Amino acid sequence: MLSMYQFPKQTRALDAIKRLKIFLEIQGNTEKEPLPTMSKIVDYCIKYPRLLRIRDSPLKVLHDPSLPYVVVHDWYIGIALDYLEASVVVLLEQWEKDFKKKRHAPELISEQFVRLVDDIYKCYEHTGLALKMPFPEGSPLGAAELKDKVKYASIALIKDKTTHFFTDTTKSFYEEGLKTIEILFRARLKTEENPSFAYLFSPGVAKYKDQELEFHVQSILDSNLPGLVDVFNLPDDMLEDACNEISKKKKPKNISIDSWMDPTEDEDYESVEKHESKLQDFSDVCVKLNALSLTPDWTAILVEIIKKRLHSQKWIDKWDESMVTIQLKWLHVLILPWISYVLPKVEDINANWNDFLRQKMKAEHILYENIYQTRIPHIFDIIEDYPSTSEAILDFHITATKRGLLEDLKEKLIQELQVRLLHQGAAAARLLNHYSNCTQCLCIIDPSCKTMVPIIHLVEDYVKQYRNDIIDGAVELVRGQGDDAFQNTENGYVYVFKQSEINDEEAPRTGIVIEEDETAMLRKLQEKSRDPVAMIISMCNPIQKFIERYGDILAEALLQLTDYDTDKEVQRLELLKKNFPADAFTKCDVMLRDVDSSKRLDRQIHENPEIDSTFHTVLLSRLYWPDADDEDNDDSEDDLNVSGLQLWPRYESTLEKYEEEYKSVRASRKLKYLHNKGSVVLQLEFKDRVETFKTSPEAATIISLFETKDNQFTKNEIAEKVGLSKQKVIEALEFWAEKNVIELLANGNFVLLED
Repeated sequence: MLSMYQFPKQTRALDAIKRLKIFLEIQGNTEKEPLPTMSKIVDYCIKYPRLLRIRDSPLKVLHDPSLPYVVVHDWYIGIALDYLEASVVVLLEQWEKDFKKKRHAPELISEQFVRLVDDIYKCYEHTGLALKMPFPEGSPLGAAELKDKVKYASIALIKDKTTHFFTDTTKSFYEEGLKTIEILFRARLKTEENPSFAYLFSPGVAKYKDQELEFHVQSILDSNLPGLVDVFNLPDDMLEDACNEISKKKKPKNISIDSWMDPTEDEDYESVEKHESKLQDFSDVCVKLNALSLTPDWTAILVEIIKKRLHSQKWIDKWDESMVTIQLKWLHVLILPWISYVLPKVEDINANWNDFLRQKMKAEHILYENIYQTRIPHIFDIIEDYPSTSEAILDFHITATKRGLLEDLKEKLIQELQVRLLHQGAAAARLLNHYSNCTQCLCIIDPSCKTMVPIIHLVEDYVKQYRNDIIDGAVELVRGQGDDAFQNTENGYVYVFKQSEINDEEAPRTGIVIEEDETAMLRKLQEKSRDPVAMIISMCNPIQKFIERYGDILAEALLQLTDYDTDKEVQRLELLKKNFPADAFTKCDVMLRDVDSSKRLDRQIHENPEIDSTFHTVLLSRLYWPDADDEDNDDSEDDLNVSGLQLWPRYESTLEKYEEEYKSVRASRKLKYLHNKGSVVLQLEFKDRVETFKTSPEAATIISLFETKDNQFTKNEIAEKVGLSKQKVIEALEFWAEKNVIELLANGNFVLLED
């Protein structure tokens, strides 16, 4: 069943008039003068306001307290809505005609819209003019509820009559209001280097002035709030406490205007007064539309503006700068003044200010949300480029924490890791490097490390199931990063592994987690994640294998030295040893000492001028060097061929002379040469050039077979000549083929590419 306010126009007032006349006749009122229309009442109120209060008022018959309130109210509301509908429909129809004619002239449309809103608002005010007059006590027209009924019924009718043309123009007008504020600020930039922006705020909300106002609007009020508080609806006392707390802090750091202002073409600032007038028009329209409940959703407008801004060329891929800092400055300087006009206001400046602060925090959170959503698709790349993207990581900490998006961040990151990292195509060193970056970044984003735990489990499970190259990758990464691997620790913090961790003696992870154990685990993870080297090493299971493999790689590196210079290796090892208990790298220490003592002994032996100056040795302590005791387990005197490798004939005499000189220096000792260890630096002479190569003894011996292009051998022939396995021969041949020194012929022979 339709209510009275849903009746067609022609019946809304007529039925109410009939009912009122019936009651008047029942009470004996037989005056023939008709009840006044709303148009007549409006005229009386505007031209002759006293007529409604004097004895001869056309409304005097309605002052009778005995009249039913419902009947009188229905009559008044009926004639008010008839009047309003007729007026508003005509105004909107005429405006839409003009709008369609001048839609390509924004200035004219804006001016017409201001006039339209003003006219509609006047019509709305007209319906309540009579109710503002003082009526006799008990008069139905003096009832407070009548004013509310007329107000809400009028607003509902006006909203019902507006079309999408009006809605779209309202949105555009609000956007133009923001542009006007920006133009006024840019105009100040023409004359001031760091202009104030306090003057841009609506006086209706500005509880403070000048620098004090700027300080408060740039302060972040939700930094130390309890976790379960509704940030957007803080009670007044909490807002005041937050403001008082902020007032004790220093002034927000100022940032360059160029960093947050959009680049734009020069505007016409010749008439600042014109734009100030437009701002006043915007303020007036906002007040009237708020009264009519026709204000557009300013948050939706802000979201569109922020999205467009963040996707602009200036900021779309700026991962080395803090978007939160930059865009907050923009929001505080230009958006908050705009919001100060958009918001509805009351007469109490304190109430307006507190409501403004709530909307300020809402605007900031809209910005946080959009910064997060803009950058979360790139989180994998941002983490991969860390630490150059440290500002973007800090932005993730702010936005994800404030918006409660840590769980979403975790899920998005897991998806990216599964697609882009956890597959066989990713090298172990790259996997571990990204994992290290990931743990460092997550420690910043979520200091509790709760977000990090499932990421660690994901990578650990993948490595355990699919990868057997992680230990080599960890050693390569720690050694390859050099000092940088250790300098990225937080404030120089070093995590020291316990012996139980090294030997993997701790209790295994199970599906059942006791709360106390989880807390302890998080505390331990918070400590360990401050040390990226420790996080990388932790991927090796057990960690003892990392120590052993590091020793193997160190041995290979030491045997490749040509100058006995171990300073870099010593420094690298000393830094690494900080993460481990004492004596964890005893073998490495012995190997380094062997090289140092070999340097002194070699220098002493080369004092004999008959010793070949290009030949040098490293004396190995056989129990500490990898494979040093596997080459020869007997004490036979036949020590020139202990590895099976057939040396160049010319070098056999060099070895013999070196050994003789060694016996003269160390009479109680003898040498056992390991011919397949160490390195050889040799020069190959071609027709038009000489090239230098550093290679293994096996590869050097094999290339010595190829004196000219006439020398051709199969891999089997080479293996037989040099006394090596086919696998070693193939590795050496591949080395020389990659260097474009030899090639494989169709008949299976290897030959020099050129003489």
